[in-house]
Parts: sequence; C-alpha cells; structure tokens
Amino acid sequence: MWHFLEQLLLGCGVFSVPLGIFIQLIPNELVLAYGGYLTGSLDTSFLFVFLLAWAAFVISQIVLYGIGRYGGRPVALRLYRSFRISEAKQRRAETWFETYGAWIVCLSVIWRQLFAVSAGVMRLSFRKFLTVTVLIFAVWSFIFVKLGMMLGDNWRHIGEVTHGFLPYVGITIGLFFLIRYIRANPRLFKKSA
Repeated sequence: MWHFLEQLLLGCGVFSVPLGIFIQLIPNELVLAYGGYLTGSLDTSFLFVFLLAWAAFVISQIVLYGIGRYGGRPVALRLYRSFRISEAKQRRAETWFETYGAWIVCLSVIWRQLFAVSAGVMRLSFRKFLTVTVLIFAVWSFIFVKLGMMLGDNWRHIGEVTHGFLPYVGITIGLFFLIRYIRANPRLFKKSA
C-alpha cells in the first residue's frame, strides 16, 4: 500500500501535496518534505508549495472540525474507529480541551484527526479553532517544506531527520502549557502565612 501511495505522490507533481494531506494516511511530514523536494526538481517556487500545503491543512482541519461539530459524538466515534483512535484517547483529548482551551489544537500537527474532530465535538469557538489552526500549520508547513528543500533527493529520509527534532517540538508545546497553567494559577506559588 505504501508503494501505491508513494507512486500516487510521484505521479501528481506539486498537487500531490494537498492530495497527500487530504488522504490523511500518509505522514504529513513526508508529504511536506516531498513538496520541498519538488521546489528544486520542478523549479516550483517555495512560496507556492508552502501556500498549497498550508491551505490544504487548514481546509482539511475545518472539514474535520465540522464533522465533529455537526455530526456530534456518534459520528466522531465512527470516524475515530476508522483512524484507529480509541474512545479513551478521545475522552482524554476532550479533557485536555476543557483544561487548556483552544491552545490544545496545537497538538493537531501530531494527530490531526483526533484534535480537530474533538474540537468540533467540544464546540470550541470556530474563530479560536481557526486562529490556532492557521498559526500552527503555517509554522509546520514552513518547517517541513524547507527541510524537504534542504534534503533534496533524500526527502524520503525526513523521518530520520525529524526523529531527533520532534521531541523538542513536544517539549516546547509542553512548556507552553505549563507556563500558561502557572500564569493562570499564581496562588500556587504564594507562601502560606
């Protein structure tokens, strides 16, 4: 199956980037790296590939959000099963939404389906959802298309490059939530009288 998906990417040229993002079975880092590779091999502009990827992410996230919002929990549960997301993970995501608010959508770069659909089920404000989605996927698209450009013909090795990089992304997101929590609860650090 992976061979078929890779051949599909190779056959569609630059439009394989949004196609790969919409299919959601191919790791998005690989799709973006391939887009970066295309900027050198097809003389396609970096800006065009970046905007194409960014728009595809935002549109796909809006669709997933809409499925969660208008389909509700029953539709979301069926969709989660098709993406092999357990109900326990879905409940945990909803708890995180209740605790951290809209910023938990930042984790969509790691698990797009879970966090976008959960945002819809939790009826997160669409404006907040869209704002965080636009920001986080702009950064994500820029980084991985640029990495694909730098790797050139070795774009398939993006997993090896990101293996050491992704923990830092997770730590940065974790620190952000920790700082936000501490700022929201300053009484935690007041000395007791």
